[in-house]
Amino acid sequence: MTLKVTKLALTSRVIVLVVQMLANWAITDHKPDVFRMPLSYKYGPFPWLDKLILRCLGGLRHWDGEYFLHIANYLYSYENTLAFYPLYPVAVRHLAEACHIMIPLSLQTLTLIMAVILNVIVFCKAANLLYQLTHKLFNDFNKSWNAALIYCFNPATIFFSAAYSETLFSYVSFYVMLECVKSKQEFSYLRLCGGLTACFVCRSNGLLALGFPLYFLGRHFVLGQERDRIKQIAKLLLTILLALIILHAYYFYIYRLYCLPNVQVRHAQQVVDYANERNYLLSGQGPARSPWCEYTLPFPYTYVQSHYWDVGFLRYYEWKQLPNFLLALPMLLFMHLHCYEYFWCLIRHVYPKSENWKNFIRIHKALPFVMHAFLLTLVCTFFVHIQVSTRLIASASPVFYWFAADHMPKTLAELSIRSKAGMLFMWCASYALMGTILFSNNFPWT
Repeated sequence: MTLKVTKLALTSRVIVLVVQMLANWAITDHKPDVFRMPLSYKYGPFPWLDKLILRCLGGLRHWDGEYFLHIANYLYSYENTLAFYPLYPVAVRHLAEACHIMIPLSLQTLTLIMAVILNVIVFCKAANLLYQLTHKLFNDFNKSWNAALIYCFNPATIFFSAAYSETLFSYVSFYVMLECVKSKQEFSYLRLCGGLTACFVCRSNGLLALGFPLYFLGRHFVLGQERDRIKQIAKLLLTILLALIILHAYYFYIYRLYCLPNVQVRHAQQVVDYANERNYLLSGQGPARSPWCEYTLPFPYTYVQSHYWDVGFLRYYEWKQLPNFLLALPMLLFMHLHCYEYFWCLIRHVYPKSENWKNFIRIHKALPFVMHAFLLTLVCTFFVHIQVSTRLIASASPVFYWFAADHMPKTLAELSIRSKAGMLFMWCASYALMGTILFSNNFPWT
């Protein structure tokens, strides 16, 4: 089945890349007053090749993609880039530098190419992990295939091909989840440590992945599947500690750049000029410290999100944001309704019929996944910029795909447009198509 899922995932990426290329050629780009990576192109020995590639893939670098590509090229030179965690852009940076020795293209062109190629490869692997995770929990080939199918054409699909971290985050999230549900013989604390570390340094909400190893270790204790409890707790704590140390090494790197007065950084002239034009705080400016440097725990993420994007509880609830609420409504409504239905069914029908609460925990392995998805849905509803809800949930949780797969028929030939599966299909297809066209031309999207 791995080959079949890989072919499906690869086909979906080819479709997205072709549609964005055609849309980018046919439609003039919108030019909003948003962040753009300062460019100073030095083309390679074949300038026409650089221009052709940028023309073909230019639709994949808009909006947050500009930030990720800026970090890949110039690292964390501006304070507002601190809202984006380092795993994806740094991986892109090192891939581009490694290929620059052999490929006659400019480094900035290679950075964009590597950002797209990395996402295509990781997307295929993430689709397979979702298939394996679904089959591991539900032992249902049909549901596993439908979950992978919906993942490949999900409503936020353009963000899984553009220069965004969604694909990498979904991969490392599914990796951690799959590791947690493995049997004792298959499980590895070393792999878990690697997965948790990747989650932590990929996106801010990666910290929520901590709940899965904690839950499943507690589950093993409750069900009597672990004998040497002190040893297992020590191993898990060491695993979490190592992952957190690496995350805090990144925090210290940022603190050193922006808060230590004796640290100075030399920036490219175009970076300095753009900072002066936009009034951005540059790294390595000595005494020019930002307010978050004075915090008891000097973590910049919350400050940067609040200061530059006005992120906070109910701050986005304004009439002018109504179009963005409408864009996010299908995903939020779908998740709220299905999570409430799941919990209601457990409380009213499933739990009363269980022999005891241990048996209930043994049977319902999906419970922590739904709780995680429900928490993400609440955060999206009340805290973040509402339009990111679709891609945030689609990249961080397999639960959306499980709920959606439950509505799908056994074969696509049985699909009726008037059914729930038909409505789901129309939503995914329309958002995938419209999102690809609008995003590739720099128009706002989810």
